Amino acid sequence: MQNQMFDAYNEMAQGSYDALRRLGEINMRAGERLLQQQLDLTHSMLEASTKGMELMTKAKGYQELMAGQAKLAQDYGQECLKGYRSAVDVLTEARDAAAEVMDQQAQAASKNLQAAGETLKKATAKPAA
Repeated sequence: MQNQMFDAYNEMAQGSYDALRRLGEINMRAGERLLQQQLDLTHSMLEASTKGMELMTKAKGYQELMAGQAKLAQDYGQECLKGYRSAVDVLTEARDAAAEVMDQQAQAASKNLQAAGETLKKATAKPAA
């Protein structure tokens, strides 16, 4: 009886450890991807700033400067939107992967609790007279 309980506990503990490890890996991958996207967006911002400075020094009038800045703002806005969508994709994938791990853990916990209940029921059952 005790060996069965210890085995069940060890199985649950190992399952919990594996789930936490998988959640940590999901989190780490998502963090790495988001960091790379942040670096890409920072690069785009610096590039847009550089182009803006070049535009200010090379524009031949107010109209050309305003048209160039509008184009630059539109391009940078598109880059930001692309980064936003990409970040949403990363977070959605991470959420789905984490939900899958949690669903598997819930199923395993249910199975383990059911097995523990059966073991206790057998242990407390009165022997037939």
